Amino acid sequence: MTSDTPYVVVHGGVHKTATSHIQSILQRNAGRMRKSGVHYVHHRDTRKEYTFPTQLNGYEKLGLDYKTKMPDDLLAQKARDFFDGIGAGPGARIVLSDENMPGHSGHCVRSGQLYNRRDVLIPIFAQHIPYPVTEVHLAIRNYADFFASTFIEFLRSAKGENVIPEAQMKRAVLSNLPSWSGFIDVIETCFPQAHLTIWRHEDFRDLSNVVIGNLCGPDIDVDALVSPKRQRGRPSASHRAVQELLIEIERSGGEAALARRVEIQDAYPRGPDYPGYDPWSASERAHLTRLYDRDTAEIGARDRVTLLSV
Repeated sequence: MTSDTPYVVVHGGVHKTATSHIQSILQRNAGRMRKSGVHYVHHRDTRKEYTFPTQLNGYEKLGLDYKTKMPDDLLAQKARDFFDGIGAGPGARIVLSDENMPGHSGHCVRSGQLYNRRDVLIPIFAQHIPYPVTEVHLAIRNYADFFASTFIEFLRSAKGENVIPEAQMKRAVLSNLPSWSGFIDVIETCFPQAHLTIWRHEDFRDLSNVVIGNLCGPDIDVDALVSPKRQRGRPSASHRAVQELLIEIERSGGEAALARRVEIQDAYPRGPDYPGYDPWSASERAHLTRLYDRDTAEIGARDRVTLLSV
């Protein structure tokens, strides 16, 4: 950190790791934190005004023909306007949070990889931050649970013609053998001056105050932060609800079935009668868990990484 620039902290998610919960607490307390020199940018503003433009630029570089174009010069101007609008002076702390930084849930589900467009999207996100990024914070999650949850998220937002079968998702994951180690390699390369703070999503309940305190920095008393007035988190779908939706897709097509997804989820709510969605066999889950444990240990041994523990 240098005193003549803001101190930038990036919370990069990832998806389905309680990111929305963290963002809701930061947003609820943004006003009082600003008085202490900590500028939390609402994640919707970050996404709309910064992340989405960087991704449009990346998609063009990938040869994807999106209607809205974002050439380099326009992106550079948008980035300048976004950071100027934060109003953070020298030494102030800027906290950016967006789980879409490396891509979207659909990218994972379709490819069986941890954000298959990350090598293009993350560098563009990082390069257009005009100040040194000193800290990057993110969660990792057991591969079996991560892909099960992202598949549900994909079904919630997919359009009929884009739906893929569960079996296709599973084949992609098991053939690619996703690795958080490779994902962290990209983060370390793109943010060369940053220290990484990482936690396992499985430990988040016990680490939540530590995680939020680390994001806010030493000038904020995390115990004094106010909780959101109401929790808006969506309940995870039950295994029965997902299976019924997939059957309906086979029967009547993606568009008609997806129009009924809320109705189906409400008919089979997750709970004692309908356990959570789990597409993996016992042996598949054990295999993915072994890989996750191995990769977590490797990541935690890195010099630039602090792996939080309970």
